[in-house]
Amino acid sequence: MSKLNSITLSNLRKFGSDVTIDLSPGATILLAPNGTGKTTVFEAIEFGLTGKIARLRDDIAHIIRDDQTAAAVSLNFSELTATSRVTAAGKVCQDGDLSSVFPNVSASDIPFLLRLTHLLDQRENGWIVNAEEKEAGSQLAKLPIGSDGSKARTTLAAVRRSLTEQKARAEEVLIRHETDLNEWIRLRQERDIAAAGAVGALRPRDRIADVLSDTANQTQSLSQIPPGLLTGPASQEGLTIAHSALSEILQGKVERARQHISSLALVNDLVESFAAARKQLEKLNADLTAASETFDRHTTSRAQGSAALQEHQASIHAAQQEITSIGQQLERLVGETTAKQEIDHRNDALTSAIAALREAEKNSHVLREQHEHNQRVRNQHAQIDILLQGISQTEQRLDEGRLMLADWQATEQRIDEVAQQITALEVLIDKQSIDRNAERSSYETCKAAEATARSHYEMLSSSADAIRQAVASIAQHLPADQDQCPLCLEPHGAAKLQSRVAQALEAINPSLTAAEQQLRAAVEALTASEVAVEKAQQALDLTRGELGALESSRQDLRRQVTQFRTDPILASDSLPLAREALRQQLDSIAPAQKRLADQRAALDALPTPEAFEQTERAFNSARHVLDLARVQQSEAATRLDQAVAALAALTSGEPLARTLEQLTAAKFQLEQQISDLNGKVGTVQSALDTQQHQLLESSTVVQGIEEEIRRVQTLLLQFRASWQELELTGDPLAEAAQAREATLRATLPLLEGYVSVLEGIGVEISAWAKLNESQLAQRLIDAQRLERSEEAFEAFLNDSINAARSSFSRLTLISDAMDLLDGSLKKEIENVQNHVGKVVPRWQALLKRVVRESRFHEASLKFFSSYNKDRAGVSVPLGNKAVPVPDIASEAQLTDLQLTFLLSMAMSHQWSPWKALLLDDPTQHHDLVHASAVFDLLRDYIVDHGFQVVIATHDALQARYFLRKLQNDGIEAKIWTLVPTENGVTAQAGNRKQRINSADAISDADLSAR
Repeated sequence: MSKLNSITLSNLRKFGSDVTIDLSPGATILLAPNGTGKTTVFEAIEFGLTGKIARLRDDIAHIIRDDQTAAAVSLNFSELTATSRVTAAGKVCQDGDLSSVFPNVSASDIPFLLRLTHLLDQRENGWIVNAEEKEAGSQLAKLPIGSDGSKARTTLAAVRRSLTEQKARAEEVLIRHETDLNEWIRLRQERDIAAAGAVGALRPRDRIADVLSDTANQTQSLSQIPPGLLTGPASQEGLTIAHSALSEILQGKVERARQHISSLALVNDLVESFAAARKQLEKLNADLTAASETFDRHTTSRAQGSAALQEHQASIHAAQQEITSIGQQLERLVGETTAKQEIDHRNDALTSAIAALREAEKNSHVLREQHEHNQRVRNQHAQIDILLQGISQTEQRLDEGRLMLADWQATEQRIDEVAQQITALEVLIDKQSIDRNAERSSYETCKAAEATARSHYEMLSSSADAIRQAVASIAQHLPADQDQCPLCLEPHGAAKLQSRVAQALEAINPSLTAAEQQLRAAVEALTASEVAVEKAQQALDLTRGELGALESSRQDLRRQVTQFRTDPILASDSLPLAREALRQQLDSIAPAQKRLADQRAALDALPTPEAFEQTERAFNSARHVLDLARVQQSEAATRLDQAVAALAALTSGEPLARTLEQLTAAKFQLEQQISDLNGKVGTVQSALDTQQHQLLESSTVVQGIEEEIRRVQTLLLQFRASWQELELTGDPLAEAAQAREATLRATLPLLEGYVSVLEGIGVEISAWAKLNESQLAQRLIDAQRLERSEEAFEAFLNDSINAARSSFSRLTLISDAMDLLDGSLKKEIENVQNHVGKVVPRWQALLKRVVRESRFHEASLKFFSSYNKDRAGVSVPLGNKAVPVPDIASEAQLTDLQLTFLLSMAMSHQWSPWKALLLDDPTQHHDLVHASAVFDLLRDYIVDHGFQVVIATHDALQARYFLRKLQNDGIEAKIWTLVPTENGVTAQAGNRKQRINSADAISDADLSAR
């Protein structure tokens, strides 16, 4: 079984170079504060195993530490070492064969499988319990037990689509060949049938046309045949149309003649019905005349009664108007008496209101003078108090002005000091600028010398390379037994010649060596000069920065001085003037205070608050009484004016001619007259109602007779229409019907004879048509068979159909086999999904050990396929339904769900011999009691199942607790602390066995009790 022994990190994020962490085969604890680099360790393991980091996607170069050009990680397993490097350009290199760690697994699936069974990282969105259905399903589908089937089924979809298209094309070809064969058979059959029908002697078409024309003239039907068919050269189509049209016309005439003969047999009933209807119409007209006369009499009588009624109603209306006028005169007489009494009463009330108003005005005047004197005295004392308070505030501001004067003087001194420092820095900057320019000039000189040396070296190097190439070419093609030099033609002997050539190949041009040394010296001088320029520039920039800071400080100080000068207290352009102005203001305070004290002494005594309030209440009460008296006097005057106006309105018209007694007697007489008229109106109205009833009865009788007349007239119209349908004119008569029947019976045999003649002509026309069809069918057959005989062409069509049917059958068999394979794969994938789902019981058992809330103990994993895509989701019960875990779980609960799912998958699906759990701070949301349950679970996995655990945490108490728990059970464990240094983060190993001191002594029993 594989174990990871150590990991070495170089320049990854915050880590320094060659930081090695030895791992225990049991458990290794990484302790570090947040932000130190715990996650980087796990991303380094992922990078070493896969060459990628999922969180960075394609920007893998971001893992490199600042100011470094490359980063690397080395994973040392028991039997191999895997190394991964990345440059600043993003190029990744991997060394080491991991096939023994990940056997028979695609490299692209390793990142997903690691997160299913090995790695718990901080990317919550990628967790199975928190991922979308599509993402979760794609991760589970990469398990070895189902990946082959999923890939095969995905590939099979494209194959099935291709087979379906090929099968459809083959079916189209087969249908097309079968259609061609059916068309061929149809043509041959039509030709044979037409040939069989075109037998016997046939008259010419022109003669047939003449016979048709004569028949049409004899039957008076020529005008009903389309023009031009029977004139000029006769065509087959024209004869057919003319024969068909003439046959239809004659058949129609024969049918109509037969129908008319049958109808004429029943015409006697029509004649009798017509005569009876005419007699009934005459009787109804006489009844209508009598009923109309009765209706007119009733109408005249009712009009007379209506006139009498209107006359009585007019008399009643006139009497009612007279009664209304008398009532108004009576009301005026009563109103005048009442108005005079009201005026007397209002005069008395106005006199009382005027007396009360005068008394209230006198009392209000006395109290107002007393209240205004008290207000005047109190306002004078309050004004003096305000002036004294203002003097006190002025004195406080002047004290603040003394302090501001001291600050002003200190600021002026600071400005002088800053000005001296600025002058010194400006001198230093001038000197540093001269030094910087000198270094730049030296740098340009070194740069030119380096360019000259590089050009000279490249020229010599190119020449030396050409010479070596020529010598090498000569040595390659020089025969082994040649003793004469090919250049100088001097005989040296074969052995010596070979030796001289070898020495020439190994020799180095001394000039090239010197040029190389000269170039190296120039490059070093250029580098040194560049460093000197940078140092000079840095020194200059530093001095300029100090100068800028001093300039800013001087500007701030000057702004403070400006504020001192514009301050309302000082308000001076210089310190001496400000001191003098402040002294004068201080000297003027004492006289002002004495003057105000003298003014207060000269005033009247200040009234007490009780006396002031008592006077104010008395004045307010008197003013209220005065206002009330004024309102009452105004209301009394208004009421008097209203009473006078009412009396004037009543007496403004003409004087009344009659007395009260006369008006009362006239009113009684008119009321008696109206009662008599109402009795007459009732009598007339009763007579009108009776007349109205008689009028309605007469109107109903007239309407009934008129309706019956219209009905009889309609029957007469119907009888005449039936008579005219028999092609008879005038009113229905028995003699006319008998004459029409005799004519029709004589014409019918003639028409039937012509119909028989047309049937014989139709046979001849059909024979001519069959002959044409036979010739046309033969031409179509010849156009299809071309050079083949009819039997050969039919055999060719049958062979094509057999070949197409064979191809279609073969593709159908293959398609059915593919459908069967797809169904089998689908069933197998469902079996795989069910197998993956078997992890749920173990998962739920682990959740009961870690998560306290019972609803999460029933978490379920749903792994299924939808539209040939794998889907997965995790849900828990909530009420009567299941809801996704992310909707209700807290951060700690989500972490526990993912951790226990990882542990369950690691046991159920062991796709790698390396049994490891890489856990990035799984208890960061847990207290120690909750974390202890997680630690117990991890201890069981180490002891019972042989897992190697690498866990990170930021909590020192949890780390020490877990370490003690493991050591007490005899499990080998290590703890490493990540420490930031100037050279990057390093790892410091802790003791394997630490003594438990009193501060850390928290027993498992104590935790359980909590």
